[in-house]
Amino acid sequence: MTKIILSTVVACSLGVANLYAGAYNIDKSHSAINFKIGHMLVSSVSGSFPNFSGEVEIDKKTKTLVKLQGEIDILTVDTRNKDRDKHLLGDEYFDAGNYPKGILKMTKFSKEKNGIKVEADLTLRGITKKVVLHGDLKGPVQNPMNKKEIFGLSLEGTINRKDFNIGKDTSGATMGEEVEISINLELTAK
Repeated sequence: MTKIILSTVVACSLGVANLYAGAYNIDKSHSAINFKIGHMLVSSVSGSFPNFSGEVEIDKKTKTLVKLQGEIDILTVDTRNKDRDKHLLGDEYFDAGNYPKGILKMTKFSKEKNGIKVEADLTLRGITKKVVLHGDLKGPVQNPMNKKEIFGLSLEGTINRKDFNIGKDTSGATMGEEVEISINLELTAK
């Protein structure tokens, strides 16, 4: 009987928390998915995935991220060098012919002293690994142009490309193994 009562209380609590959750659209003109990786031990190369989509829900009462799920179009990788981009899309790296999408799905959200922490499952090349991202959730404020409520979400973290079999035979001296990723989203209330 105690288990039934406890389960009911927990279910009701979760239901009440989600009453305040609202869905938000990603304003792609003010958002970006970027990465940076070391090159030849002395410099770095930056790039982006300009074509992406996602679903975001925020509990504006508690300023809690309730849902974050996104997808990048690997075929749109842009390092400002067409030859390098074509090389990255090949079998040795992203293998975009077989794995054209990258997927991020939040599994846990928590607040930290100086921001937020998001734990998520990241899938690249058909391999899913846990990642931890740190950042900020700012807002809400009202957009003076359209009078809609907006939030800003910024997240950063580091992954190891070899965990996803990206360039697994490429030396870390030529191409760094750690990849810095950053997600910056402007979110508009639906």
